[in-house]
Amino acid sequence: MSKNFPGRILATLLLYYAFLAPAMAEKTDVVVLVNGNAVTGEVKSLEFGVLRYSTDSMGTVSIDWEDIVSVSSQEHHQVELTDGTRYFGELSPTADPHVVRIVTDTDEYVFSATQIVRIVPIEAGASFVERLEGSFSFGIQTQKSSDITTSNLAADVSFRALTYLVGLRVNSALTTQETEPTTARQSASINYQRFRDNRWFTDWSTGIERNDELGIDQRLSVGGALGRYLIQNNRDLLSLSGGIQGAFTDYTSDADSTQDAEGRVELRYQHRNISPETSFRITATYYPLLEDFSQYRAESDMSLRREMWEDFFLEFSLGFSYLSDPQEGAANSDYTATTSFGYSW
Repeated sequence: MSKNFPGRILATLLLYYAFLAPAMAEKTDVVVLVNGNAVTGEVKSLEFGVLRYSTDSMGTVSIDWEDIVSVSSQEHHQVELTDGTRYFGELSPTADPHVVRIVTDTDEYVFSATQIVRIVPIEAGASFVERLEGSFSFGIQTQKSSDITTSNLAADVSFRALTYLVGLRVNSALTTQETEPTTARQSASINYQRFRDNRWFTDWSTGIERNDELGIDQRLSVGGALGRYLIQNNRDLLSLSGGIQGAFTDYTSDADSTQDAEGRVELRYQHRNISPETSFRITATYYPLLEDFSQYRAESDMSLRREMWEDFFLEFSLGFSYLSDPQEGAANSDYTATTSFGYSW
């Protein structure tokens, strides 16, 4: 796999978004704040207790969900509750503060604002690009004393529909040194998550990765899993999933390629604060070899992100990989530590 492979994917996505995104729709939504002010704009999303709201005069602002008395919109939105139930319809104001009315094609429902954990606009006429959300970041560090330069490029893009979520993740870390060959730790993955009742979901994924330190020239994986969101509120999101996958691996040494059936157990946790606007995310994945549970590999990633100004953030991340039975001459573990600057939309 080319070491520029993840970078090419990211460049294509950014160009597509920049040149093909259509003009913004007319802003007709209304948000009433606790101080009595009514602000006209466009609901972009509600997640982790923060409503992202686009206005003509102030741009896109982040509003604490607890500071909103009512919200109304004639556009269609998917509204998700703490128990995982989802509704699709317009948002209509009520006489009671901190209460949201959802008007669907067949009925209407009224909920306390504290029961709502996510609002996503999903318009039938909206283009594919308009419904993309995500972030990308870049970091680089040079040590003059050792002539070592490390760089990291990462992107996380998702597309949400009524019943599913499709995500693309790309990460490329390169280490260069004048007296040594460049080493790479790269990955690209696509997953399709289908929403089920009571916070359950099915997850299908495929990915490709490279890790020179562990002696992996290329590994392709394809698999599926069943999972559930154990915690889902306006501050925390915790999910656990388990499944199986096939892994097809080529090594940097002369060792033969392998085809393995693996288990896959994954734990994901995300926490977000409003003030200051920060988020913490950790993912830990365990892959036991199905024919011999004493052989396994593990991956973990942790990131701490702080928004510096609107949509731009500073992020510190750690990545760790482990192999219980590496190829001869290869290490059994690898890690990266990166400070990067990025943009989200």
